[in-house]
Amino acid sequence: MTKAPLPPITDALRARPANRPNLRDLKSPQSIEDNNVSENSRILGTKWGAQTSLDEPDPATTSLRMVIPEYVDRQLSLKAAEDKVTKQYLVLKALSEGGYEVREADLVEDKRKRRRR
Repeated sequence: MTKAPLPPITDALRARPANRPNLRDLKSPQSIEDNNVSENSRILGTKWGAQTSLDEPDPATTSLRMVIPEYVDRQLSLKAAEDKVTKQYLVLKALSEGGYEVREADLVEDKRKRRRR
């Protein structure tokens, strides 16, 4: 059995125009509910021995991102470390003392999860 000769390597080195996909032609897949995705992830995780648990976001909370001066952040960090609380707690406590409604249940000193050993 005789093999066909390989093409010259220089053919692979020639610049070829890139075929760009037409992203407008892409159609989104059918809409899948989050609980179906979670269930499928659990099934695959069990099959492959992977951890698939994700923290469910609390629907009653939101994220606040803001830029503050470094010296304020340093003060917050030091105070939080001294009091063994989070900076989030200090900010919510200050807002509460400033007259904003903050429920007692939301004023938790340390919501961070303890790492498993």
